[in-house]
Amino acid sequence: MAPSSVIRYADGDEEEWPIQADLLRAASARPRPSLQRPSYFFEGLRAQAFWPRESFPKVVALLEACASELSEEVQSLLEDALSSESGEEPPRTKRRRGIEGAEGRPDDRLERNKNICSRTEVTPRSSPWQPQGEGLHEGVWLKLELWARGGPLASGKAAPKTRAAVAACMSTGEAMAVPPGRAALSYMMCGAHVKPHCGPTNHRLRLHLPLLLPSPQMTGLTVAGEARAWDLHRCLIFDDSFEHEVQLPPLSREDALSDARVVLLLDLWHPDAGGHWQTKHPDSATKEEAAKASCGSKLHKLCQKERNAPESMRTRCEV
Repeated sequence: MAPSSVIRYADGDEEEWPIQADLLRAASARPRPSLQRPSYFFEGLRAQAFWPRESFPKVVALLEACASELSEEVQSLLEDALSSESGEEPPRTKRRRGIEGAEGRPDDRLERNKNICSRTEVTPRSSPWQPQGEGLHEGVWLKLELWARGGPLASGKAAPKTRAAVAACMSTGEAMAVPPGRAALSYMMCGAHVKPHCGPTNHRLRLHLPLLLPSPQMTGLTVAGEARAWDLHRCLIFDDSFEHEVQLPPLSREDALSDARVVLLLDLWHPDAGGHWQTKHPDSATKEEAAKASCGSKLHKLCQKERNAPESMRTRCEV
């Protein structure tokens, strides 16, 4: 299947989708339902706002087994970012289920976190955390990109365990390793609002794995008029081609860690997208193998062993 023309996104980013040009033309011209308005709407794919975790057993088992260690990595990454802005040593926390704060006086933490709390559109280009550029939100919304254009990104080196977990997911056949599939860490502060919008296509689904939340459960996501909560370390899967919105609760402490919502975002193939859709993007196989080798061979081997084990023995995949 020959690659198509370049697709341009709302934030100005561009990439080539490995889908026949005639299919893309038909998908772009097809009428859409009122609540499902992607730029490209493909026929024959079940339309439902949320999907059961059981539809993606390999990816869900892999990520949830590793979630605690990924949370610790993200926590440390954010602490280091805060300390680099303040010039202080990072405050090592014992944050469990997202409810315990950093060591030190509250006033000290507030002063240390002011820059990130007030940040909306500007980050140093050297930082792995960069602002969302679609112009859809109010408040603080940053991303650390891990996978796009069919392979791992250099920015993901800042979170090697998370990058390795993503690479392992891409080998399962459930995650979308080719464009428009992507993976990223998504950081929002309480009080953030993302306006209602629709993703670019209905042949992919989106997975959220919450890694840091202000409490074990957090409300704020609405898809096609249906509200769902994020549960710490539990995958939530939805179809982002439906109109969706995020409205996080108000700030409680103005603390860049205690008021943080960080999810691992990972794109999945729609279960009805047959094998003819899942053609490898040029160089994607090479990039995938390189990712496994360079950012977590131990994790990949353990997860491969987990996937090959009998169903009754598939219990854990630890980093």
